[in-house]
Amino acid sequence: MRRFIVLLVILLVAGAWLGQAMVEDTGYVLLAYKQTSIETSIWVLVIALILLFALLHLALNLVTHIRSPISSIKTWNQARTERKAEAKAHLGLMARAEGDWWRARRLLLQAARTSHTPTIYYLEAAEMAARSGDEKEASRILDDALKAAPEAGSAIQLRRAEIDLRLGHEGKAQALSEQLLQQQPSNSQAQAIQARLLANQHDWETLYPMIADLKKSGAINDQTAQSYRRQAGVALLDQTVETYSALPSEQLSTELKKCWNAFSFETQQDSNVRLHYVQQLLNSGESKEVEQLLGGWLSKSWNEELLLRYSELKGADATAQLKTAKAWLKQQPNNAALELCLGRLSQRAQLWGAAIQHYNRSLELEPHAQTLVELSDLHLNLGEPEKAAALLRGYNRPLNLPAPSAADRETRKSLV
Repeated sequence: MRRFIVLLVILLVAGAWLGQAMVEDTGYVLLAYKQTSIETSIWVLVIALILLFALLHLALNLVTHIRSPISSIKTWNQARTERKAEAKAHLGLMARAEGDWWRARRLLLQAARTSHTPTIYYLEAAEMAARSGDEKEASRILDDALKAAPEAGSAIQLRRAEIDLRLGHEGKAQALSEQLLQQQPSNSQAQAIQARLLANQHDWETLYPMIADLKKSGAINDQTAQSYRRQAGVALLDQTVETYSALPSEQLSTELKKCWNAFSFETQQDSNVRLHYVQQLLNSGESKEVEQLLGGWLSKSWNEELLLRYSELKGADATAQLKTAKAWLKQQPNNAALELCLGRLSQRAQLWGAAIQHYNRSLELEPHAQTLVELSDLHLNLGEPEKAAALLRGYNRPLNLPAPSAADRETRKSLV
């Protein structure tokens, strides 16, 4: 608004000045060419020149736009068709979000057939057909997509491989992914499909060395890489045991250690792989090695599953085990699992009073059925059935339900 007022003031001032100049002196202009001459005032000449410029500009614009009216109409029609295709695609994506696969497929196909960039719509329509279980329709849609956009062949083949893999056609999916990798060795989507195929086939020996490169290239995320490492670690340990099961225990444990040392740092940090490794070592008679491993791991990184496994070990020196576990109280002062571990180790070292104290402390921190059973069993073994019964009643209070009468008991006896 301020700009408009300023412009209006400037125009009024300029108009007033121009009018005053025209009144004071009209000027004189003479144009002569051979026998022809034109006489006029300077102001009329200025107005005539301005009008002539405007007419020439208008004529030039008309010639430029009228030169190709068919092209303009065609451009307008294409833009209108594209807008309609986008509207159909929007409705199709909304139907997909609502889980209406059939309607989503129909709308996306309509959008693909009228759009100048149909590939994405064809791919989504094929996905909807696959989700609704129409395998033949999904294949037909992908064929249409390849005809409409042959330059997008890689993307279309990738979607075909993903659909085949989801439908259980692993042979077709593998052939397509291998073909794509031959053409584009760094195609991360094809690499991800290959990884899923190897995982489904439990070919961990082939997949495991690939995990780091797959993660680096972005073919798999951190969570998938961790899952693959965990499954591969457990499977390769089992495979080692199966392969060398006929060997003596010492040689078997040596092979297990070789397998473990071949694992990456991330795999060795996985608690599930660690638990499986120590179990296999225990099966081969390496209890002392397991005790040292668990003690070292728990000192560096806390894990309650490993702690409970440590408490179950029957080491040669229970007192030494107990001493190691007590050192962890500084880092974990109010940990129910650690108190349970100390209770077990104290009981194994025949320190009955300390065992009862640690069991009770564990129950105070976190009542757990296993702790309750072990403490009750200890009381019974110490000849204290009253304390065991009181403990069980204290943590398992019965409901206040009606008790059977004497007549009910007699009736029950006659029925039995």
